[in-house]
Parts: sequence; C-alpha cells; structure tokens
Amino acid sequence: MKNGFNGILPGQVEIENLNSLSIIHYPFSITYLTMKFIDLSHTISSELPVFPGDLPVKLKRDKEISKDGYTNFRLCTEMHVGTHVDGPMHLTSDVRYISDIDLERFSGEGVIFDVRGIEKIALTHIVPDKIRQNQIVIFYSGFDKKFGEEDYYHNYPVLEEGLINFLVEQKIKMIGIDWFSPDKEPYPMHSILLKHDILILENLKNLEQLINKDFEIFAFPLKIKADSSIVRAVAGINK
Repeated sequence: MKNGFNGILPGQVEIENLNSLSIIHYPFSITYLTMKFIDLSHTISSELPVFPGDLPVKLKRDKEISKDGYTNFRLCTEMHVGTHVDGPMHLTSDVRYISDIDLERFSGEGVIFDVRGIEKIALTHIVPDKIRQNQIVIFYSGFDKKFGEEDYYHNYPVLEEGLINFLVEQKIKMIGIDWFSPDKEPYPMHSILLKHDILILENLKNLEQLINKDFEIFAFPLKIKADSSIVRAVAGINK
C-alpha cells in the first residue's frame, strides 16, 4: 500500500517509510489487537470452592485507606484452586518450576470439542483432523455449572488413555477443561501429559461462548517458584 500502513496481517506488516517499502516479519500473529476477550476464569475470593480437604482460600483486606492511608489485601492460597494450570513438577520428577516454563507454552491457537453428557471421553468423541501441533485443546462439558457442588469433585468426566496418547502424538501445548481434573486418583493421565510437556488448564468456565468460533487462549501463570499456578485464563476471538 502507498502512503502508510495497510492493516494488520498475520505474520507480516507492510510499512512505507522514507519512500522505501519495508517488510517486517513477526514470529506470531498480531491480530490480538482486534480481538474480543472472553473471561474463562473463576473469581478468587475467600468463598472460592476448594477440593475437599484442601486449605481454604483466605483473601483479607488488611489495610484501610481511611485508617492506614492506603488499601492492601493479603492472599493465602494453594496453587490448585479455581482456574489454574498444572506444570510438569506437579506429578512428575521434573524439577522445573512453573516460572521456568517458556511463556509461549501458555498461549496459542485453540480448538474446542463439545463433550457434554459424556462420562468417558474417547478419541471417537472428537474430530482428530481438527487438531494440529502446538494447539491448545479445550473440552467443553458444561460441568462448570456445578462448580462448588459435591458432584464437581467426585462425578466429573474423564479423558481416556487412547485420547491422551493421541494428543501426545500431535504435540499439542496444553489441554483445557471446565471441570476439576482430566482423570481420577492416582491421576495417570496427568502423568502422561506432564511427562510430555503438555500443560493442564483446569476449572475453566464460559466455554459455551467458544463453540463454532476461531479463538486463541491466553493462560499465563504467576512468575512463581511453584509446581503450578493460579491463572487469569481468557480466550481471544476476532471481532
């Protein structure tokens, strides 16, 4: 384009500068500048439900502007509460903290599968051809509507080993689910995924808003020396 910027294109921007056309190549799409963001996270508060037996979240306002001249909150929490991401250290011998994992592993192109009403989710319940390397694969069960109920931690759906092995073969980045865990104790599917550097994003919500949409997922952890981390997970959809 003459006389200026021709718009945002994935992977490339053209700029005319000093009568010469320059091509700037980006290693990623910059279309996020035109995205609508959808919040996929549960709110952190002292009322946040936790797995039975885990310590409760404590969020307290310990300074008041009227008395102390400023406002401050103190948070005491485990990492596996609310919307969070499991890192390899969680259930493997990997010694890397979540803060050691490359940031690019926590965002990327998403693909979603509607698995509502399925107790044991197998490879036959998805469309394998839709999955590509480095994607973030999201499973929508609608189970987030039970968040905080007893059923949420005991009667949730699970991902079968054949499906998990397929995801490993495809070299995806991460899975995301709107329930507590992709498997049950002793959590063998966790171990398979994490041993292959596939992160696990748990306790999502609002996934119905991603059905039949092209989207990207952003779920960055705290820069914390821990096995896992609470996150603010969002999806970006092109407007």
